[in-house]
Amino acid sequence: MRDLTVAALLLVSVSAMPALAADGEAVYSSVCRKCHRTGIDDAPKTGDRAAWAPRVALGREALVKSVIDGKGAMDPRGGKAELTDEEIRAAVDYLLAQVK
Repeated sequence: MRDLTVAALLLVSVSAMPALAADGEAVYSSVCRKCHRTGIDDAPKTGDRAAWAPRVALGREALVKSVIDGKGAMDPRGGKAELTDEEIRAAVDYLLAQVK
């Protein structure tokens, strides 16, 4: 019975722990960089304020939706189906920070 109580307490404490925030730079480096670093297939280059200006004007959530759904030559979820919405948002935030 004591083991069951300890297991239950561990489960409660683990489930109460906040999730680690997605690392936008890591997602960018592993998924987005290959196209956005060089502008392959008309991807706006990382840090290119002029190229990003019309996209920034659309707003963060519109950009996140574009990544989730795919746009132009970019496959849905940047071609990596296992990316979570949180990871996509973090990568978008990282890219937006490069043009501020």
